[in-house]
Amino acid sequence: MQISELLPGRTEAALRIVSAEESKVSPDSLLKFCAACFEKLGVPADDARITAENLIFANLRGVDSHGVIRLKIYTERLRAGGFKARVHPRITSEHASSALLDAGHGLGQIAGVEAMKLAIAKAEATGAAIVGVQNSNHFGAAAFYAIQAVESGMIGFAATNAGASMAPTGGREGRLGNNPVAIAVPAGKYPPLVLDMATGAVAWGKIFLAQQKHEKIPPSWALDKHGLPTDDPNAAADRGLIQPFGGYKGYGLSLFVDILTGVLVGGGFSTHVKGLYQKLESPSDVAQSFAAIKIDNFMPRAEFSRRVEEIIDLMHSCPRAPGSERIYVPGEIEHETEQRRRAEGIPINATLREELVGLALDLSLPSPL
Repeated sequence: MQISELLPGRTEAALRIVSAEESKVSPDSLLKFCAACFEKLGVPADDARITAENLIFANLRGVDSHGVIRLKIYTERLRAGGFKARVHPRITSEHASSALLDAGHGLGQIAGVEAMKLAIAKAEATGAAIVGVQNSNHFGAAAFYAIQAVESGMIGFAATNAGASMAPTGGREGRLGNNPVAIAVPAGKYPPLVLDMATGAVAWGKIFLAQQKHEKIPPSWALDKHGLPTDDPNAAADRGLIQPFGGYKGYGLSLFVDILTGVLVGGGFSTHVKGLYQKLESPSDVAQSFAAIKIDNFMPRAEFSRRVEEIIDLMHSCPRAPGSERIYVPGEIEHETEQRRRAEGIPINATLREELVGLALDLSLPSPL
């Protein structure tokens, strides 16, 4: 599958930049606006709020590729029928430490939150649990769900597959998705350790942002339609492919994420999964897995916290290489970005601002800007 199929209309002409100027918007205003958009299209109020919270969570943490930049395509898929507005996940198989949910082609965020809640409840009883989801959709930032487990004092894991936009090592056609994974760990006196990463070199949303801002991309991110590395985000979107991170290592990890999600749970996998921007009226057949680990089954939480704090201190105290001002641990930059953006607002570029204003007019809603 080529990117022109996954992203119709997302080529240079459609995403030509008007201005790179940014303005800042309060998180609460954006949250209410996103939720109102979803409600206007038939999503129940609670589900609309959860989905909006997922988008704003990403923006607050600086992961703008998974924030309100996705609002327009979500509304388009709701209108076209690819996202079902009023369905609720149902359990189709259940055991002591595992379960399978059918999302019914509804919003991926709703299935994700329900699946992680179930994984946490089962892990509380058994020590560890995994819940799979089939017939799902794009679920936003994976860390959103992994952090759910941390809030219950557990280690959390979340993964999803996606439309095929990455070739296996040595290939020239898309056979795997970006297939992100997230792991979150309670860290005592520190913010949670959070790793949230695509198995490709970058998430497509970052290429969308580069298009909106009229910026170049690193040539290690994507290939153009001829299979050559490109620094032009528009060339990447024109029948190009994401490169796997770390070459064959990213390819291997993406493959196994697809097995742990799509293959294992009986959902779509590889080329059977449709991308978010492809065939808006059709189900995406995305599949996901969520897991929780009860720390108490291994050691007291206080002891675990002490040990995690120690390993964080060891990272922070490492002598810095020339030119390095500070050593971070996973999730630290995002946590600090969240504190700043809660106080200062979420930056919105001019192209996205026009998109949101247009959406407000289209849905007869007050603009958040």
